[in-house]
Amino acid sequence: MALAFAAMRCASGATASLLPAARGWAVSMFTSGLYHGIGASVLGGGQLAGSQAARARHDTTAVAQRASEQQVVPEEILRELRQLEDSLHSAARLDGRRRSSLPLSASALPGPLPAHIIEPGLPALDAHVRPAAATGGIACKWLRRAGRVPGRVHSLPGAGVSADAVGSDAAGQDEGPSTSTISSSSSNNNNVLLLHFSEQDVNKLVRSFGRNGCTARVLQLNIVAPGDEAAATEAGAAAAAAEANAAAAAAEQRGGVGASTSGRQLGMLRVKPTRVFVNAVTQRVEGLDLLYCPPQRQVVVDVPVRLVNDDLAPGIKKGGWMALFRRTVRYKALGNAIPPYVEINARNLDLDQEVLVRDMPIPPGTKLYEKNYNAPVLRCTTDVGKD
Repeated sequence: MALAFAAMRCASGATASLLPAARGWAVSMFTSGLYHGIGASVLGGGQLAGSQAARARHDTTAVAQRASEQQVVPEEILRELRQLEDSLHSAARLDGRRRSSLPLSASALPGPLPAHIIEPGLPALDAHVRPAAATGGIACKWLRRAGRVPGRVHSLPGAGVSADAVGSDAAGQDEGPSTSTISSSSSNNNNVLLLHFSEQDVNKLVRSFGRNGCTARVLQLNIVAPGDEAAATEAGAAAAAAEANAAAAAAEQRGGVGASTSGRQLGMLRVKPTRVFVNAVTQRVEGLDLLYCPPQRQVVVDVPVRLVNDDLAPGIKKGGWMALFRRTVRYKALGNAIPPYVEINARNLDLDQEVLVRDMPIPPGTKLYEKNYNAPVLRCTTDVGKD
């Protein structure tokens, strides 16, 4: 009797231990059956409950499809947005096919150049004309990759591209839509001619005169046509520059303006650099702004300051040093009287003495054009500044 009672207790204990496992199995089968359509058959519902679950899933899918078909934004507005997106995408990016066929140089000027006198002996710089399709930041980027420097000539009377349609492409910024219009009005003296130069020529110019010294120099700009389709590339640009130099030398010997021996020179301009854009990281020249500067035109020039005899100054012998506050001084000068630099003779400068703007020398044909004439330009001091 005792053995039978013990056997019954063991059996009841085993059954009690199996109940949680069986309950968990049933719940898992019911949960999976809701998705597969067999949960009702496991629990005794048969195939009817499974088909109902499948029908419920089909109804849910149909509701989702109907919800996706109901558009919140009308189709007309979506069509306009897609067109706008496509236009912005095409304007902001050039694929390989368009990039390879993009003309970077024009074979003709957009308008006649003004007649003016160019004296011989000026530093020469060769340039190609940019067509209307080669404007904007994207085209300037590919010009720089081809070894060219984008630039422009300002203040041309009655020729070139309207200044309102140019923007800031010489610095590499976007110009917006390419609506470059040609202006032929003789009363408009603020037209712009878009060009690009050889990077080697521009680097040589900056190395010869300095970044600040370039703005106080007058150049002879030789505008030449490309020899072939590869003239805007690095090899083609070198060949075109060689031909332009030969044509410029022949024209200088003749003494004529716009003379050409090979027919590839489109014209010449007397210009003055106004701004040189240099990349702060790579130190590459990325843009060059020029100003049309005939001999009798009044222009504003930032003339570099050059010190002479500063080592003989009494203040230097007493332990002082020269503190230069202004590297350039602004003058207004005629086009044929622009000084390349102004000299400050510091031979008699003692300690705590300074040279003001009003004490600067005034070359012939110029006058000072500063706002504060009492601003210091140079001072002999022993002050090393504050920590």
